[in-house]
Amino acid sequence: MVETTPPSVQTSHLNGSLPSWAQRLLQRPLVEIRRGISLDYDAPFEDCSVVALTAPSGRYVDVRFRLSSDAKSAIGKDSEIFAGYATAGTSTATLPLGTATCVPYECTVHVEWKHPIDSSASFTTDGADMYLLANGDMMEIGTVTIKGKTRMFKEYWIQPEGCHLWTFTVAETKSSREHSDVKGMAMVVGNYCQGILQTKDEIWVERWEVQGGAWVKDRRSNTSDLNDMLPCQWMIQGVKAVGDSTTIVGHRWEVVEV
Repeated sequence: MVETTPPSVQTSHLNGSLPSWAQRLLQRPLVEIRRGISLDYDAPFEDCSVVALTAPSGRYVDVRFRLSSDAKSAIGKDSEIFAGYATAGTSTATLPLGTATCVPYECTVHVEWKHPIDSSASFTTDGADMYLLANGDMMEIGTVTIKGKTRMFKEYWIQPEGCHLWTFTVAETKSSREHSDVKGMAMVVGNYCQGILQTKDEIWVERWEVQGGAWVKDRRSNTSDLNDMLPCQWMIQGVKAVGDSTTIVGHRWEVVEV
């Protein structure tokens, strides 16, 4: 089972109220679509179709389909078994408190992501600072090691219009003796559904999106249209409750958050 930890939020506001910029940055559930990445001070580019879903608990599913299947990852996250980069796990958001010599920053939050599910098999924890821009979009700034060299990255994120963020469902695989090395998470937020199932040697990734009033599976998903490997289609059909479960190819999935 994927480790789950509620998001930690630190704040200097003793009365519990937060400024509007902080409420916006800490908003969950969340759908984010990337619209470009820049390394160091190079011109921005986009080499992937990136959608990140985050639930109120901090659980997240981040799927990045490469726009060209034969291209190499710009950030060195290539995988022999998946044409892109996909991770899932838990995230933690921290508001800056400031120090004796540095006042608290506004319009920014530090986020850390633990990804026990990772197509590149790095299974690490990474972090970055998220900055709220005047138009409501976000800029993520952090560092990444590429070929042994630490480089700064900047990613530009938007939220899709007309996405009903109040609807969300999260399901996880339940471990068993027969499948102790299996890790999976699937999530619906608004008009998007994404899921990842990973074993020692294989990984399956799906994305679904509402188009024209109907759920449509992204053609870049690496699962069959004839046989389910992930619970996405089950999750988008009707309302689910915590504890609801389904078994697919011997793997039991259980709803853990709605």
